[in-house]
Amino acid sequence: MKKILIAAMVFATAALVGCEKFLAEDPQSSFADGPTFWQGETALKMETNYFYSAFSSYGSAHNGRFYAASKSDDYGQDNNNPEYAVTIPSGTGIWKSSYVEARRANLIMARMANMELSDEVRKHYEGFCRFYRAIQHYDVVNAYGDCVWQDKEVDMNDEAWQSQTRTDRAEIMRKVCEDLKFAGQNCRDYSDGRSFHKYVAWTVLSRVALFEGSWQKYHENNATVAKEFFQIAKEAALEVMNSGKWSIHNDYASNYISKDLKGNSEMIMYKEFRYDSEVKLGHGLHGYSSSSTPTWGMTKDAVESYCNADGLPIHVSEAGFDDSTVEKAIRGRDARLAHNVCDSVVMLDTYSWLKGINSTTGYWLTKFVVKDYVLNGGDNELAPYNDTDGPVYMYSEVLLNYAEACAELGSMTQADADKSINELRTKHGKIPALTVSGDNVAVNGVTITKDPKNVYNVSNLIWEIRRERRNELICDGFRYDDLMRWKMGAQLDFKKNPSGIVGVSAEAVKAYYDYTKNVYDWQGLHDGKEWADIEGDFWIEVDGKQYISAFHPTRNREFNENKNYLDPLPSGVTIINPNLEQNPGW
Repeated sequence: MKKILIAAMVFATAALVGCEKFLAEDPQSSFADGPTFWQGETALKMETNYFYSAFSSYGSAHNGRFYAASKSDDYGQDNNNPEYAVTIPSGTGIWKSSYVEARRANLIMARMANMELSDEVRKHYEGFCRFYRAIQHYDVVNAYGDCVWQDKEVDMNDEAWQSQTRTDRAEIMRKVCEDLKFAGQNCRDYSDGRSFHKYVAWTVLSRVALFEGSWQKYHENNATVAKEFFQIAKEAALEVMNSGKWSIHNDYASNYISKDLKGNSEMIMYKEFRYDSEVKLGHGLHGYSSSSTPTWGMTKDAVESYCNADGLPIHVSEAGFDDSTVEKAIRGRDARLAHNVCDSVVMLDTYSWLKGINSTTGYWLTKFVVKDYVLNGGDNELAPYNDTDGPVYMYSEVLLNYAEACAELGSMTQADADKSINELRTKHGKIPALTVSGDNVAVNGVTITKDPKNVYNVSNLIWEIRRERRNELICDGFRYDDLMRWKMGAQLDFKKNPSGIVGVSAEAVKAYYDYTKNVYDWQGLHDGKEWADIEGDFWIEVDGKQYISAFHPTRNREFNENKNYLDPLPSGVTIINPNLEQNPGW
């Protein structure tokens, strides 16, 4: 997923309302101009209300930020788009759309210069504009690397704009960080979590600085610049942590399946969804996850990444790992796993379990599923009428950003671990805390040795922090960007990481088939299918055993280390401005 912030589903309203009320409001999509319009805070509120389109949250199953990456080793996508493109796309892509949005922010700031405003109002709206400008540039850097900085209102058809060369990404990201820092220092304080505030800027600053620090370290081999950005990320996270406004609670599931997130101590910002007679703004995430459309099932690789209940990874824990049944694979593990994937049924598209629900890997991802809706139905069960509120920015991410920045800086202490990843492990995962000593980690006196899957030459400490990030934020829209910044693209290669495309073992499928045929066949569960029919599904041998594959064996995704970490600039961009040049390998 290349855009970290994607436009939300919106609905038309008869009149514009203040952006404090809902993140569900209709944003202004066109600019009024002229001195009679640009008068006072009302004009600024109307025009910056459009910026709320950036806070998509759930959106729809394939257009929102959550559970939407077309390439991942966390879940097996459908068979339509597993491979990397080999040709340069036409059009203008994110490059143009992001610069159009940056121009929007610059235009508002240019008009503000001639407006009579209080100092507080001016700083807040300038901060909001700079925040919006920053995330647009970050999207371009994320997708294409080096780019052009746009900090004033420009005519994008002007020859001067269309003849610029690209600036080194580190310089662009320094400016992005400057904008976000200004917003953090000058925007209004947190109120109710549904409107923009300064801690949103600090949260995003911790995210983008961590991204660039990792890129500089693992791609550019520039330790000095990497340290610069890691330090920014750490300090930005501390701004949120030291505010005392948020905390980790004990109910991980409630962050994703609640009809009302008001008062949730982990929501730095959330989006309110409603679908009733008065407001019709819903999403499709629950409906997609519990429909007869083959859902993107969790992979073997992701299931194995979770620790056992003793807090130790499966390569260290005496309990080991047994995937001969889904129950054995899921139960007795980190508590987040049992919420994120069903621990009692195998969901195959060769026969139905309930309402035709099935998944590409046999593991049913249930992170966004309201179990009561599935079992008992509900007015808003189907897409696009789902009405569970959606997280936009969560405190858990801030803690993970902080922990990783500390580890990358080589300064992580036990106190740092206790106020970050150990909060998540003990409260969300219900597993023991990590003990940290330099680059070494342990749980209750048992040292965690190098994971056999750690072929990326990072310390045990950094690997375990990455594990924690993956397990906490699975399906939240972070994994692809994380793999790119860590230079772990090989995880997405079918041959190099087959565990990232398969799911339930053949023996687990057979065990479930035998059980359900004996117990439930009178309900028509198997639709007359015999085991031989199921054996005809896609199977791949991994680690000496047969597993369900999300993809047909003839499909193959190769990750090219020399080109696939960045997208190619679309031909519609480079034809207009050949000075931009094309990315390596394209």
